[in-house]
Amino acid sequence: MIFELAVRAGSTALIVIAATLAIERFGPRIGGSLAGLPIVIGPGFFFLIRDHGAAFAADAAATSLFSLAATEAFLLGYCLAAQRAGPFLSLAAAILAWLTVVPFVAAMPPMPFLGAAVFTASGLAAYLLVRAFAKVRASARGGRGLAPLLLRGLLAGLLVAGVTVLSAQLGAAWSGLLVTFPVGFTVISVTVHQRAGSVAAIATLNAAMLGTFSLAIFSFGLAVGIPLLGSTAAYGLALLGGLAATSFLTLWSRQQPGGTG
Repeated sequence: MIFELAVRAGSTALIVIAATLAIERFGPRIGGSLAGLPIVIGPGFFFLIRDHGAAFAADAAATSLFSLAATEAFLLGYCLAAQRAGPFLSLAAAILAWLTVVPFVAAMPPMPFLGAAVFTASGLAAYLLVRAFAKVRASARGGRGLAPLLLRGLLAGLLVAGVTVLSAQLGAAWSGLLVTFPVGFTVISVTVHQRAGSVAAIATLNAAMLGTFSLAIFSFGLAVGIPLLGSTAAYGLALLGGLAATSFLTLWSRQQPGGTG
């Protein structure tokens, strides 16, 4: 159990760190799009399928679509607060926004098409609100040191590992909600804010609001595909769908003015 926990934590940590470094290398718009890869929920759902079976994972995936609507509230809260506040006050505002929305989405039935509709509406609304009211500019500076980033990546991995280990006690609904808690965006937002400034953090998270559609495609593919195709085929197709969405958003970002940072 200890070895398995270490593997889960370590693999997630490495992926989160790589995503953060990609943001610094390619700029907020492309980096925010890349942050929408199923870098955290992918391993989480792999372990849910393996440990609890197809039906459990399908219900968790359907619930995660509603949870991703709460993720959009998290990103919106951070962007609006970061205009005046520092990283940790902005993070507190983001978590408060997430906690405000979660009770409502937790009460929703695990219906993937309804979840997709709720997420799409919330994602587009959050993206447009930030574009309208926040200062968004595609600029970034290099980071400072890897030690804090390594520590945050490890904490992100431990959270994902803990949720998947405790999933039997949490049940499918809360497993789906918590495995999609924006732990990756928590690390990314604070790190980019500290290393590149608030404008870069807001631009990154604004792009991530669209990038999160890749996560929704992944979750929707699992929720709909598992009953029809089985867990293995559905997982593979869901991953391909998420990757395809991220590739499209990344190419689209490159075409925008200042898209390469």
